[in-house]
Amino acid sequence: MNRVSVVIMLVCFLPRGLAGAESTKVLIGSWSGKATGAGGGPPSGDIQVTFAKGEGGSLKGKIFVKGEGGLQYSGEMSDITFKKKVVSAKATFKLGENPLVATVTGPLKRNTIDGTFLVTSKGEKIGEGTFSITKDSPVTRAK
Repeated sequence: MNRVSVVIMLVCFLPRGLAGAESTKVLIGSWSGKATGAGGGPPSGDIQVTFAKGEGGSLKGKIFVKGEGGLQYSGEMSDITFKKKVVSAKATFKLGENPLVATVTGPLKRNTIDGTFLVTSKGEKIGEGTFSITKDSPVTRAK
């Protein structure tokens, strides 16, 4: 057997996530953590992010923020990508006439994503900050 045949056989038997593009399956589920806006600006507070499989295999998501002082709001995640172990997405919050869009990015390290966000409204920067979320453990059902 020549080298090319051996390489082809090895690639064919690798787990799917290792053979080609990175699998987004690792993101699917619930993630919890904190966001800290510069100067305490939005969206500071506890955050809950849920990723799910959307149409055509793309990812969709939701984000829930419980801000300091009790303010609670939610948004939709879109444009979710996972390349070279870096997650990028947009979170859109409809909090009045003009939606706020948070562009987030951060590397996945084991089961944690630590990253940054930039908040814009009508294309203008209105805030920025950092976040850290950790994948929630799946709930095991008692038999």
